[in-house]
Amino acid sequence: MKKASKIIIGILGVSTVTAGVINYKLGEKVKSLEVEISEKKDQNKQIEIKHQDLGKELSRVIDDKVSIENRTKDIERTNQYLIELFNGFNGITYEQLSLIPSNIHGSAFPHNQLHYKLIGELGLPSSQNLWFYETYISSLNFERKVPNWVCQRIEIQDFKEKIADRKHCNFNNNTIQVPHHFKQENKDYWGSGWSKGHMVPAGDNIKSQESMCQTFLLNSNIVPQDLNNNQNFWYRLESFCKNQLINRFKSVTIISGPIYHHPNLIEQLDEDQLKSRPKYSKQTQKKFVKYEVIGDRNVAVPNYLFKIILVEPKDDNNNNKQQQPYLVSSFLIPNEPISSDAVLTDYQVPLHEIEVKTGLQFFKKLNPKTDIQSLCDSDPINCMMMTEKDLLPRLIGFCRSTKDINDLKNEYKHINWGDSLTNLLNSKSLEINQIEELKNQERLLKKQQEEQSKN
Repeated sequence: MKKASKIIIGILGVSTVTAGVINYKLGEKVKSLEVEISEKKDQNKQIEIKHQDLGKELSRVIDDKVSIENRTKDIERTNQYLIELFNGFNGITYEQLSLIPSNIHGSAFPHNQLHYKLIGELGLPSSQNLWFYETYISSLNFERKVPNWVCQRIEIQDFKEKIADRKHCNFNNNTIQVPHHFKQENKDYWGSGWSKGHMVPAGDNIKSQESMCQTFLLNSNIVPQDLNNNQNFWYRLESFCKNQLINRFKSVTIISGPIYHHPNLIEQLDEDQLKSRPKYSKQTQKKFVKYEVIGDRNVAVPNYLFKIILVEPKDDNNNNKQQQPYLVSSFLIPNEPISSDAVLTDYQVPLHEIEVKTGLQFFKKLNPKTDIQSLCDSDPINCMMMTEKDLLPRLIGFCRSTKDINDLKNEYKHINWGDSLTNLLNSKSLEINQIEELKNQERLLKKQQEEQSKN
């Protein structure tokens, strides 16, 4: 029995030792596996870091590629512009150009994305005496002292923050690119009966004081305009673009300018003129282009104004990659008083008609058959301007005398003014009465002082 117990104890001892050895070996194996797993994790982490670095490097390469492509396109557009400009360059020397800060007086060369986009995607109407400002491009006419055309583009973000104030801007002819004897002057308008009409509105440039003041440059952006037209219909058209269209479309490109063609100036030849005609002439009438000039500089007064509106539709939410066509409509507006109840479509004309009357070619880079559709015809709401009632607050603000107040009430007596407009008119009338009373008191005091000085 004792011998059997010893054998069992011996076997158990051997088993215990064997189990210990096995456990030890398993422990070593586990440690070895843990070390191997840790090394694998480190290797995987290093590989992951390398992948991240490679991803970042790839992203940088892609960004650089896109940047290079964009810069290449910009260079190509600039080169293309310079080629187009070569024959129409206005003769300014390089030394003169180097003295012009582009953010104050503009530049002879395109220098921002707006310029490149208008040149590269749409094409400019002409290349005569071009000058590039922060928010618009102008083609100058030295003979007539006014712009041939002015092109701008507005988007909804242009009106999110108001920084500029027009009271800090003055009409001036600080246009270094225009020789002195071709410049408009403020005094050309004095007593002429014509107002200074903006082609690019100052109110479209509220985000920058410099760009707003650039719209007050006489030769670059101003034409003689009928005052009633300027304050009424033209203002409604400008407001229509910046208050209505930019809320419905991605961007709005506007080209404005003067027209001197007059369709009705035809003179029939009298009997003596018919007899004195050249031998082979069958002419019985003569046609004329006639326009007024004002001031010592003979600033040309246009017979009409044109405004061409091109809108870019917003991106398709259905991820439709097909390019939607631009929408375009053009308008020919007499430079004379226009009734406040006139609607925009009364003055809509085919784009070709304005091209014929101006000698300009609009949107040369677009295919008229595939890239352009009519703005007004596509949806009538696209060309519905503010009503004459909406215009009244602005007209009340223009009143300067009791006579102005009475004239305004008589002209718009057919409108239901309502409490708000009536209160605004009464407030303006009270303000004018107070000013007139102060002026009367000043005149009376001055008269009394003059009488006392005589005595």
